[in-house]
Amino acid sequence: MGTGSSFPNDEDADISDSNPGVIKRIPIELKPRKTLGGTLRSVGSFGRRQKGVSLRSALSVDMDSSEVDKVRRDFEMYKIGKQNEMSDLIKKEKKLESENKRLRAELQAMQKTCNKLRQERDMALDAEYQALERAATFEQDRNKVQRQFKIFRETKESEIRDHMKARSILEATLHRNVPPMAAMNGENGVVNSLDTGNSYPGDWWTALESEPSLGSMSQLQMLPRGHEVYPNLTDIDSAFTNLNRGEESPISVVAWNQVMLSLPQSSLFNVLRVYLSAPESMQAEVEIMHKEFEPKLRELCELEGRFFLMVHLPFSEQRMKECSDDELLKAHSMHKRLVNDCGIFLAFLGEQTNLFTCDEYEIGHLNNPGARSAVFCFSNPAFRGCKLSQGEAKELKGLVNKTGCAKIISNYNEPQDGAEQAFSELKKILQLELGIDTCVDPKRKYAQTELDSTYEDLCAGCQWDMHSDGEQREFLNTASISSCELGFEKHYERLNEHVAAAGPLPPFLVSGIPGSGKSLLLAKWISLYQKRSPGSLVVYHFVGSPVSCSADAISMIRRITAQLMQYVTSPPSLTCEPNRLRDEFPKWLERVSSRLPGGIILVIDSLDRIQNAENHLQWLLDPLPVDIRVIVTANPDNCLPAWRSWPTLHLEALSPRHAKELLHCLNQERNFPLTSEQEARVVSGCRTPASRLPLYLTVLIDELAQTASGTVADAKLDACLQHGDTVEMYRYILESLEEQYEGSTGSGLIKRICQLVYISRNGVSESELFHLTPDLTWVTWAPLCYDLLDRHVFTYRAGSLTFAYEQVQEAVQVNHCMGVHEQDLTAATQQFINYYTKLLQPGTVTARVADELPFLVKSTGDSQQLHECLSNLCVFRLLYTRGRCSELLDFWKLVGLDTQAIATVYFDTVKKVAEVYAGVLSLPTIAFLHEMLGRFLKDMGLLIQAVRPLQRALEIRESIDPDHPSVAQSFHLLGGLHSQWGKYATAEAYYKQALEISENAFDGDHPNVLKMLESLVVLYKKQNKHEQAGPLQKRVTSILKRTQPPHVPPHQKSALNALKKRSLQLQEMATGPDSLELAKTLNELGVLYYLQNNISTAEQSFQRSLSMREELLGEQHLDVAQSLNNLAALYNDSNDLNKAGVLYERVLSIRKSLLPADHPTVVSSIRNLGMLYRKQGKYTDAEPLYIQAVETKERCLGGNHSSVATALVNLAVLYCQQSKHTEALPLYERALRIYEENLGPHHARVAETLRNLAVLRYEQRDFQNAAILYKRAMDIKEMETAFAKKPFSRRSSSGGSSAVRPIIPMSPQLLFNDSR
Repeated sequence: MGTGSSFPNDEDADISDSNPGVIKRIPIELKPRKTLGGTLRSVGSFGRRQKGVSLRSALSVDMDSSEVDKVRRDFEMYKIGKQNEMSDLIKKEKKLESENKRLRAELQAMQKTCNKLRQERDMALDAEYQALERAATFEQDRNKVQRQFKIFRETKESEIRDHMKARSILEATLHRNVPPMAAMNGENGVVNSLDTGNSYPGDWWTALESEPSLGSMSQLQMLPRGHEVYPNLTDIDSAFTNLNRGEESPISVVAWNQVMLSLPQSSLFNVLRVYLSAPESMQAEVEIMHKEFEPKLRELCELEGRFFLMVHLPFSEQRMKECSDDELLKAHSMHKRLVNDCGIFLAFLGEQTNLFTCDEYEIGHLNNPGARSAVFCFSNPAFRGCKLSQGEAKELKGLVNKTGCAKIISNYNEPQDGAEQAFSELKKILQLELGIDTCVDPKRKYAQTELDSTYEDLCAGCQWDMHSDGEQREFLNTASISSCELGFEKHYERLNEHVAAAGPLPPFLVSGIPGSGKSLLLAKWISLYQKRSPGSLVVYHFVGSPVSCSADAISMIRRITAQLMQYVTSPPSLTCEPNRLRDEFPKWLERVSSRLPGGIILVIDSLDRIQNAENHLQWLLDPLPVDIRVIVTANPDNCLPAWRSWPTLHLEALSPRHAKELLHCLNQERNFPLTSEQEARVVSGCRTPASRLPLYLTVLIDELAQTASGTVADAKLDACLQHGDTVEMYRYILESLEEQYEGSTGSGLIKRICQLVYISRNGVSESELFHLTPDLTWVTWAPLCYDLLDRHVFTYRAGSLTFAYEQVQEAVQVNHCMGVHEQDLTAATQQFINYYTKLLQPGTVTARVADELPFLVKSTGDSQQLHECLSNLCVFRLLYTRGRCSELLDFWKLVGLDTQAIATVYFDTVKKVAEVYAGVLSLPTIAFLHEMLGRFLKDMGLLIQAVRPLQRALEIRESIDPDHPSVAQSFHLLGGLHSQWGKYATAEAYYKQALEISENAFDGDHPNVLKMLESLVVLYKKQNKHEQAGPLQKRVTSILKRTQPPHVPPHQKSALNALKKRSLQLQEMATGPDSLELAKTLNELGVLYYLQNNISTAEQSFQRSLSMREELLGEQHLDVAQSLNNLAALYNDSNDLNKAGVLYERVLSIRKSLLPADHPTVVSSIRNLGMLYRKQGKYTDAEPLYIQAVETKERCLGGNHSSVATALVNLAVLYCQQSKHTEALPLYERALRIYEENLGPHHARVAETLRNLAVLRYEQRDFQNAAILYKRAMDIKEMETAFAKKPFSRRSSSGGSSAVRPIIPMSPQLLFNDSR
């Protein structure tokens, strides 16, 4: 190794002078390069290299030649090896280059192929898109052509029917001078409609009182055998003479709805009010009633969806002395108004009265006894140590006793006794008002297991929401009672023109800003149109607040669909699934409109307030059927673009002249002294369009009319005119009321009430208001409430207080719900939620809770609380059974659950309830819960999930009683589910089991048996098993012909039963147990039960009426004959012919002895008895009666009247049944001649008579003439069937209204007319 001296000398300069021995740079050791012969280096080569010696000489090595050769050989071998390796590498390189070229060529080819395929794919996609576009265009064109062809076909068919109708009328007019569609019936002048819409195909004799032709009972077998149908056999004071018990017609349903609309307004309110009259000495009874019994009565009513309110306005003697005369007069007016608004009057009276006791008794009962239910409780003076009643108290008790139509509880001792007896009587009255059976606990009626209508409706979902229906009627009545219709006449004409126009038309839009009178215009027009055209169907829907239930589109569609289902025989169950409801609604409109002569008029008010209208009301944009007219209203600022293309009527603000006329009318109506100068100031002050709206002027006048002095001060008028629109006017009114009732105290009562109404969905009931505002009393609330109502701030909707107009809501929002008031609003919302949450217990959850609580919780955004609320089975049941499934699903979406998760939640909840309340809930109740859940899941289309709860319900019911009808219901539900699933074999097995149980439990004609048979028929038809469906279909038809149950909607049936019970109770209270008026009422009720196919109840009513009349009038009286006739008709319908014959003979005997021989009732009795004899085969006894009927009609109507021809045909049929063909032939020929002269040669009655003649000729073996007559009859029949498949439309494409068949509606005046 080298040392430091081996480095060049100049490196020594790096040694620092200042630090000797320290080297700045470390030297690098260098190793010498080795040479090829380094291993042989000599020792002398080591050491320092001397100067002058070359590097080569220093490194040279001496080697032997052998070693050199060896090295060279090694080198050559190494070189050759490397050369070989290089050659191999070169070959490999060439090979790889050739392979690379080949692969590059293949890659390029593949790239070209890929590009080609990509181009082909793009071309295919383009072609597919073009094909889809062409298909969509073709489908649109096809649908358009189909719609146009359908419209063209309907229009032409309508024209053809109108022409045929007009031709028939002209032919009849040429042959006689009276209209062909009606004939006067004897002296009564009762018009008999000849509409055959209710008869079976081919029953042309039904409407003309003739009997079936002979051909229907012999070889031809073209008509039902042995059928003989007359308009009616019952008889009640000429009121029910034209009623048929059988399949309902659209006209009869329209008439029934007219009857329901004509009920008194009080029956449509949703509040049952009891006025409690008690002087200061009876306050103990009042406190007991309020604390102990009022909550029980409220619970009873709320479980039935009604509100209960007990009104008591105390007035102490001290307060009476402190009041001025004006204040006493105002208090008297307040008492009078409160009593008039209550439907039940309850009074406690001892020995003392106060200033208002006499007035309350007179208004509540004495002035109009029987107008309202009344209960009087008189205490025992001797028990309390008082003297006997003297003066006014004694006089009042005597007057009450004289009326004889009130419940009186006399001489009770303790206040508790009097209150308990009053509670007992009030409970009976309320149960009667609510239609509750007194022997059934309302809390347990939802756990029934019988197959009655109530259980079916509760479990399957009621087809009718009575709350919504009553609310809509209140909307209409509230708007229609207004007298403000200035300038509406021209708008009525525009609406009438749209309704009467020909062909299909788009909806008609009535637009206008809020307050312009859109709702009022529609309500007035609907009322006028229904009076003018009672046979037309007008379906309306008014929308309240945008968040109310009336603004839900699916609920609206379901309610209207339920109304349309009344016009279809045996309608299917109404689904709750929102999408199906929306999709099927246009089909229902088209189906029902084709059945109604007048079509359907659909009126929707405030279309822009309906939630999600652009999605749920798409059917309004499609072409409507030819017999559908739609009229809607909307705010032009909120109209969708598609709505603006509809024909429009825009309501502008009033002109100054019209505003002045309206002010004058309002002053006259309210008897309000507004001087002419003040009127001019009002008109001049209303310069803007917002101040010339009808609503603004109405609110202004009503605010001015509230002055106590009766005259308007100029300062008050100027203060009102400073507010230029309706919202500002309402803000001023609220501030004025706060100043009047709160003064300087600032209690915030009005603010609190307005906030509660604002946050609610459907308003606040007064009972809820008293609970949520503890310091509120009737002394404060009564005058405030009436001031709010009179100023149009509040109004009643289905028993709840809500804002009268949307402008009020805006004013309340500005005054009490924004800024500093938001914290109070949140607290009020939470208080409302807490109040409803306390009611989430079985037996206390009402429809009100189910409607309001989820909405309030939703407004807070608390998903967990909303989940708990929706999971409550009581809330679920009330939403589901009232058809609110769309709302239920929307609430669950906010929680974040889909339908599958909803099913799991409810099934777990039902299972948990069954486990927790195993000892409390009965097994039928648990089965009911499972079945309800199964029905809900089935409606939602979750068939797999629905099997589990339905199967569980079946297992529970089979464990109780395997032969119970409820087991059949479970089998039927499972069968329907598997049929919908496509598992027909399983469904058939379930249906057969249900049919077997039903046949064992009921008679063969029971509606449940009929339902099972119909389900099996539908199932077999789905599988094309017509051989198995045929016998069942015949059995179904025979049951329908025997029973012919009239279709009455469930809600109307319950309302009718409650109304009948109520009228009977009032009748007994007013007239006593036995009276002529009560006998008449029982007779009418018997007819109604008869029409409902309730034979046993009808028989009891008829028998009771008959016994009363026989006891009071004797056996020889026309009213007795009437009851006998109705009872005989009932026995005849029940095939108890022997009993019917005895009664008909008595009827004929009585009427012959008291009436002329030609009297219509005598003729009717002869006809009824003759029909009965012929039905019994007593032809010898029937023949003189038929001959007498012919002679009587000839004397009364002349020899060429069509009714004479009918009697001749009846007699001829009787002769043919006795094989007296010679006597029958001239009768047929004469009848044919009369028919041709009166009805024309192409009338259906002519065809019937020709067919009878053909059968007669056939039996006489005159085959040639029989064939000619029969061919002529068939030609007429084919002509009739070709143009009579649909009812006549009321519109024609030629414009205007076409000829309409006259309709005789069942108006209330006709139904309950007392005159003969």
